[in-house]
Amino acid sequence: MGITFLAFALGFSFLGAGPWTFACLLIFIYGVALGLSVPSSNLRGTQLPSANTAAAVSLLNLSWGVGAVLCPLLIAVLLPSLGLRGFSTSLCVLALLFAGLYYLRPIKSSAPLKQPPKRSLDAWLAKLRRAPAIPLLVLFFFYVGVETAIGGWAAAYEKRMPGMESSAWTLAPSVFYSFLLIGRGITPLILRRFSQMSVAVGGLLCAVSGAIVLTFSHASSPLHVGAALAGLGLAPQYPLYVTWLADAFREDANWLGALYFGSAGLGGAVIPWLVGIIAYRTNSLRVGLILPAAVIAVMFFFLLRMRPQSVPA
Repeated sequence: MGITFLAFALGFSFLGAGPWTFACLLIFIYGVALGLSVPSSNLRGTQLPSANTAAAVSLLNLSWGVGAVLCPLLIAVLLPSLGLRGFSTSLCVLALLFAGLYYLRPIKSSAPLKQPPKRSLDAWLAKLRRAPAIPLLVLFFFYVGVETAIGGWAAAYEKRMPGMESSAWTLAPSVFYSFLLIGRGITPLILRRFSQMSVAVGGLLCAVSGAIVLTFSHASSPLHVGAALAGLGLAPQYPLYVTWLADAFREDANWLGALYFGSAGLGGAVIPWLVGIIAYRTNSLRVGLILPAAVIAVMFFFLLRMRPQSVPA
């Protein structure tokens, strides 16, 4: 986590101070920092004492949802007055502040760190042969891909609605992430009454319904309804998958997590790209957005193959 904050600071430090290629390098460094922070913080959330691990991880992801909802607003308010350099410098200072807080935190145990053992290819394959391994790997890939595709392409789709100007403010992404945020907030309450599998299946039903409404909407109002349903249904999925990863592999989740979170990042890059390719080939973004709805429907099959075991608190 400490390295993550330093990488964030480096990525923001000179953003906007050079040519486009230099900006791409800095954004790459920022992406590396994000790739380090997501697995480490999620896995750490599963290791802390909690009566309901899935609820705790959901609350952790709730904080990220707050950032996703507030960030566009902060950019709209601060960017005109601070400029890109001022805004990125402010983020750099914040990242350095958090890095300092992390490194200066009190450490209770002074036990020496053990060198992690090297894992052979056979060790990786042996773990992946276990029943829930491959379905869970596919769910990580599909989920992040679908969330990124809907959250990203909804704005472009709304701008193409009748009566919308290309420069008009789009509300669909904010609706999507707001309901994703609401869903993450109420998931701990729902998990008190329903099993994790019931919450996951119900969420996917809600998400696929929302994705279909969003895809075939012809006006902003049904588009927003579809985005809200999709966000609400997708909200519990990722925290549950992280919890199942920790429950299935226990202490091995620390090193196997690289594969699963890497699969999630790959899905976030591939599926939105495929939506764009399909939309370009067919000259219709609506046709491209059928892909996320279809992927959510396929997720049902892998979810039922997962069959996570109920772990007592």
